[in-house]
Amino acid sequence: MFTGSKKYLLPLLTAIILLAGTGCEINRLKSAEELYGSKRFAAAIVELDDLIDSGKNGAIVTRAELLRSDSYYALGEAAAQRQNWALAERFHKLANSREANLRLAEIYQTLGYEAFKSGAPDLGKSYLDAVIREAPDSPLIPEVRYRRIGYFMEVSNNQDAAWRDYMKLFDEYPNNPYEIQARSYVLKFVPAKIEYAKVLSKQEYYTDALNLLFELSKYPVVDVSKLNLQISEVYQSQAEEYIEAQDYVEADRLFRIAMQYYPEKKAQITRRLEAITSLYVSKGNSLLEAGDYANALVHYRKTFDIIPDYQPALDAINRLLTIQDNIRRAVELAAEGDRFEATGKHVDAVNAFNKAHSLDPKPEYRQKAIQMQNLIDASKNPVAFTRKIIDEYRGGLLNTRIRNQKQELQKRNKASDIRDSGWKILLSTGQYKYEARYDLLTPTETFLYVWQINLRDKSIVPLNRLSEALLR
Repeated sequence: MFTGSKKYLLPLLTAIILLAGTGCEINRLKSAEELYGSKRFAAAIVELDDLIDSGKNGAIVTRAELLRSDSYYALGEAAAQRQNWALAERFHKLANSREANLRLAEIYQTLGYEAFKSGAPDLGKSYLDAVIREAPDSPLIPEVRYRRIGYFMEVSNNQDAAWRDYMKLFDEYPNNPYEIQARSYVLKFVPAKIEYAKVLSKQEYYTDALNLLFELSKYPVVDVSKLNLQISEVYQSQAEEYIEAQDYVEADRLFRIAMQYYPEKKAQITRRLEAITSLYVSKGNSLLEAGDYANALVHYRKTFDIIPDYQPALDAINRLLTIQDNIRRAVELAAEGDRFEATGKHVDAVNAFNKAHSLDPKPEYRQKAIQMQNLIDASKNPVAFTRKIIDEYRGGLLNTRIRNQKQELQKRNKASDIRDSGWKILLSTGQYKYEARYDLLTPTETFLYVWQINLRDKSIVPLNRLSEALLR
């Protein structure tokens, strides 16, 4: 009877212990709450620290953590009332709550302004930094950003830092009173930024120039018309470079973008476009010779945007269409080759792929013809063909590496102790695939190599790590 009930005893005792422990933790939490209620915050923190460290009930521990945060916050407020700022800062950080962070921001702002008034601007700026760092969502942020911009402009003479702060201020608080006030600072150096963009453009740093101008365009501190003129001129300068590089499509695109940003340039840019019509055809011809038919056609047709029915372009397009007909016929022959392959007519497939390659010398047509020939050769004697692939693979690499491994074994073993299986060729899973094995065995070492050989494309894939290492 006693023995039969022992299995229930341990769970029952465990439950009793857990209940007792939970009850104890509740009592300790109540004790801490009473200490907090009587404003004995330090004592409450001591009690709560111990409960958090040793508590087992997650819900109670969470309540204890929240109460500890409130206790630290209360201590921080008490320190702030006594203007013990170092202690107030420490306690609010220990509180580790949003409310405490927002209060920290207020304290830092107060200390910052006092530092500025007392002639310590660097210290004041460090407090402003702390506001942004500790409470980035504080309602004080717009004012703090504005004050930092003033510091950068009037104290450290750091216009780049002032600009970064202004961009952040506008991005997060557009048309905020402090953002509007900050514009007066920014307007002092925006003209210099525009001049710098001109310098970048003259030095052919077009992307950098445009990035700077586009950045400026996002903010209400520039004359939009003047800025668009500058952007247009950068695109126009860049287009001229592409003409020199014979990239007329890109030059045309950039000229048209330049015209979009400043329509008053239309007549000037149109004349420049007309001058490059013949250059389009010349570039198209070189692309045609290189086999880039799509881009060649783009270049030929671009001439019609400038001179409709431009005869040299029409003649060139006719030549291109003939080539494209050959390409389409090659696609048909390749599809025919695929059908021959699917029905096992490999000889007919080879002929079809070779004809396709003669019309359109794509590497894949040549590769398919080679693969079909491989299958023809493999069908005569698959095992012999597999051995041929092994022997020829990377100049006989496999045989050389295996021979080297055997020589290493011979240094450590008697010849009679080494078992050399030689090549064993077996049928593998998958069509036209064989498995090649080679074993080297000694009383203390085992080298089992195995690869999968694809008779179709003569590829070799290692099937274990040892074989993979041998190929490196």
